[in-house]
Order: sequence, then structure tokens, then C-alpha cells
Amino acid sequence: MNEAGLVDILDPTTNEVINHCFGPTADGGCPLAGRDGSVLCNGCRIAAPTAGPEYWDLWVPPASQHCPRAWNLDVIGY
Repeated sequence: MNEAGLVDILDPTTNEVINHCFGPTADGGCPLAGRDGSVLCNGCRIAAPTAGPEYWDLWVPPASQHCPRAWNLDVIGY
């Protein structure tokens, strides 16, 4: 994690870094979403230290279509 705002995408089983992103667009969307709208990190864990401790090891549900960095974790009870 060398760049501010960089999010590591982790394999859900091994926790190895498998990809990276820079979080959501201004409207909360995923700039790397697939054609079906699924975020790049769906089904994986993310590590986003610059976003705060609640994002340091956050699991993203499969087929999620919303960037987890845009989630309000208090509201969804995470």
C-alpha cells in the first residue's frame, strides 16, 4: 500500500493481494465494474487502510454492485 487511497483486493481464502483499485467515483460507483455492474472486488476482501479501520479487512458479498468504500457501515450494521 504505497499510494494514498489505494485499495488492495484480497483473495477471500488466502488474503493474498490479487488486484487494486482507488475506490468509488464521485457518485459512489465502481469505475472498474463489470458489464453486469458487479464491482471488481465482489466476493473478495478489501484492505483500505486510508479509509479507516472498518475497511482494513472488509468482505464484499458476491455480485455486489456498490463500491464498499461508498458504504455507510454504521447504517447497514456492519
